[in-house]
Amino acid sequence: MGADPDRARSGAQQADEPLQPQAWELPPELWPAWECFVCCWSQWRVVVGIGVAYYEGIDRASLLSTMDMLGIQRSKRRAVLMQVQILESEAKLLRNERD
Repeated sequence: MGADPDRARSGAQQADEPLQPQAWELPPELWPAWECFVCCWSQWRVVVGIGVAYYEGIDRASLLSTMDMLGIQRSKRRAVLMQVQILESEAKLLRNERD
């Protein structure tokens, strides 16, 4: 069929290896949003139904308090909020994963 068996075997072995964590560098302008996001990790609103819980998002009052405690300037809060919402939307997918 034209397939190289050695190459196919090595590809299968690579697929079985666990994924290694990658190093990411966070630009300084995104650091306040990351700090707010991490500090609010336990402040998610949870909607509970019959046999299921759904993480809806970070409580905005908690986020505002966190911004106050971290000393984020009022003029930068809108940008930080938008960045946190991006992080939140990605985290929501992971937090709501079902087996």
